Amino acid sequence: MTIGANDTILKFGTKDDVTDGATQAVSDDAYSVDQADWTNDDDAPMVSVVFQGQYPSGTLDAAPFIAIYAQLLNVDGTDDEAVPDSGYPGHYLGNLDIDSGLAAVTNTWAAGGPFALPAPTKSSQEYRFNFHNNTGVTISAGWTLDVIPLTLGPHA
Repeated sequence: MTIGANDTILKFGTKDDVTDGATQAVSDDAYSVDQADWTNDDDAPMVSVVFQGQYPSGTLDAAPFIAIYAQLLNVDGTDDEAVPDSGYPGHYLGNLDIDSGLAAVTNTWAAGGPFALPAPTKSSQEYRFNFHNNTGVTISAGWTLDVIPLTLGPHA
C-alpha cells in the first residue's frame, strides 16, 4: 500500500538523551534515578523511548520488562509532581520488553512507543522520565534513556 499525499503519518522529532551524567545501578524492583529534565518544546502529544543498558550477572525473569513513567515538572510555578516510587508511580506510559536471554550482555537495547504523554499544564511542559526495573536482576550503572517526540501530520 502506498501512503498517499495528505494521509496522516507519524512524524518524529529529535532524539534527546534524558539521562543525567553517570547513572547509578538499578536493582530489580527499584526505580531509576539520574534523569535529566526534558522540555517538550514542540508540544508533541507522544514520545518513543529507547533504553540501553547492561545486566552484569544472573538470570532475567521469564518475561522481563522496564516500565516507563513520566513526572510533570513545574506544574504550579516551580512545584513538581511527586518523584515516582513504590508508593506513587506517577504517570505510567508503557513497558519496554527485554529479551530474557540477554543476561550479562553489553549494550542491550529496548525501544517502545508511541506512548501518550500526560496532559500538560502549559506549553513547553517539562517532564522527567523514570523507569521501574522488572527484569529480575540489577541493571548496571551507565545505562541511558532517550526520548523521541512524536506527532501526527499529513504526508507530503
